[in-house]
Amino acid sequence: MKAPLPANEQERLEALLSYDILDTEPEAEFDGMVHLASSICETPIAVISLVDRDRQWFKAIVGLEAKETSRDLAFCAHAILENEVMVVNDALQDPRFADNGLVTSEPKIRFYAGAPLITSNGLPLGTICVIDRVPRQLNADQLLALKALADHVITQFELRQSNRKVKQHLRELQQTQKVLSTLINASPDFICFKDGVGRWQTANKSGLQLFHLDGVDYLGKTDMELAEHTHPIYQEAFRACVHSDELAWEEHTLSRLEETIPLPEGGTLSFDTYKIPLFNENGTRHGLVVLGRDITSRKEMEEKLRLAATIFEHSSEAMLITDANNSIINVNPAFTQITGYTPDEVTGQNPRMLSSGRQDKTFYCEMWRSLNKIGYWQGEVWNRRKNGEVFVEWLTINLVFNEAGKVSHHLAFFSDITEKKQADELIWNHANFDHLTQLPNRRLFRDRLAQEIKMADRAKLGMALLFIDLDRFKSVNDTLGHDAGDALLVEAARRISSCVRESDTVARLGGDEFTVILSRITDAVHVDRVAHDIIRMLSAPFILDGLSVASSASIGITLYPNDTDDAEQLIKNADQAMYAAKNKGRNCYAYFSTPPGR
Repeated sequence: MKAPLPANEQERLEALLSYDILDTEPEAEFDGMVHLASSICETPIAVISLVDRDRQWFKAIVGLEAKETSRDLAFCAHAILENEVMVVNDALQDPRFADNGLVTSEPKIRFYAGAPLITSNGLPLGTICVIDRVPRQLNADQLLALKALADHVITQFELRQSNRKVKQHLRELQQTQKVLSTLINASPDFICFKDGVGRWQTANKSGLQLFHLDGVDYLGKTDMELAEHTHPIYQEAFRACVHSDELAWEEHTLSRLEETIPLPEGGTLSFDTYKIPLFNENGTRHGLVVLGRDITSRKEMEEKLRLAATIFEHSSEAMLITDANNSIINVNPAFTQITGYTPDEVTGQNPRMLSSGRQDKTFYCEMWRSLNKIGYWQGEVWNRRKNGEVFVEWLTINLVFNEAGKVSHHLAFFSDITEKKQADELIWNHANFDHLTQLPNRRLFRDRLAQEIKMADRAKLGMALLFIDLDRFKSVNDTLGHDAGDALLVEAARRISSCVRESDTVARLGGDEFTVILSRITDAVHVDRVAHDIIRMLSAPFILDGLSVASSASIGITLYPNDTDDAEQLIKNADQAMYAAKNKGRNCYAYFSTPPGR
């Protein structure tokens, strides 16, 4: 009979796997326990069995040559359902096992007693069991001994698991210490740890090199003892360190000071130094962390900035200086004149405070990518003045590096090019847009057509070009005058534009001739619908100076790439198809050639 699954089977299996003992090599500790069980219970066979999902696996076994059996046959699968030792005095007399293959065939089990291996969380993992080929019984002392051995097995499992975790934690701790040591030694800053009486315990390479202590056994030595092992010029610096250490201890908190250290080769180094006292729980001194950052280059840069103040103040180009974190340090009067912000209002701020929102995140990512790659960026940026007015500037940004190759400052220069930009845009609009209808003119139309052809090739889709000519426009112009003709053209442009998508292009080539570029065409149905809508819209009466004027349009259509893959030929095709429409009686459209599916 197959044993039912425990109610907590999934949790039990997870616990079993967590001990990482399945399919492991034999171990003397467990082999000794099965021999002891066999001896105490006077049975030829004893096993430490772990009940897995589909099998029972033997961690230790005596009296049989086996590694595992099917869980369906396992006596232990029944034993793990019990809290006490499960005893089967005669398997042939027990309906659960009478027809079991382990009973009817080798090893012909007749007697079984199994003590469940129960974890501290109450989860049964398997059993320690004793087996005989003849019916028998165990006395009370043997049952107690078997249960005690089960407790001992679980204890060994948990010790084994704890040892494994301890070893893992030790490996992780060693790895963490290695990483920390690598980071500390890689730091250009001076890093040192002293114990409660000022003896050096740890120092990084930068600190040792600073005081020419490379190769010196510094461990356990005080500042003044180390001063005897290096250049005499450092003695005063070490003496000052002892004094500042004591001040840090007395203040019981982090202290910060600027230190100047003379160099044997001449000159000095300036350090921004932090001293952090650490105390034991009883208030006694534990140790002192010393961090020193070389700020010599920064101080030199500050001096250079002071020397450049005259140019900075009198430049007609706006300038701003930010630190390595991109916080504004200073701006010149031209900056205030252009933006409206005074130096006090922007100092400490990030330049993004000027952002107009016209450039997206991608724009600024590309800007910083260029800066970080080549240390320079130049281009147009839309920003906002203090009064809310948006302006466009020509901006140049340069990175300033210190001697260590780190960015110390950003220098930005910009001039207001709003008026120039507006003038350029006006010239561009005059060159590319029809002044009457504000539609793209012939020049821009040709450019858009070339672009749409490239896009159609990439997308593997078609494109249609419509050539539109207003019927009887000359009659309106001659009868009602040029102003009425212009009004009709403006209204016609509006009506045509209303029939197409935003992604399509409507252009005026001149006179009463319009074109429409329909992009991303998958079938002729869409083209027919647009042409039909335009015919319908343009055949509706136009109200000009209070008069209702009838008009219509003739449309020629050509398809790319069906008719041709050349832009100039497309225009000729559409023009030719337009004349075909006129010959058909006007107020209609015609294709240059029959489109697919028509």
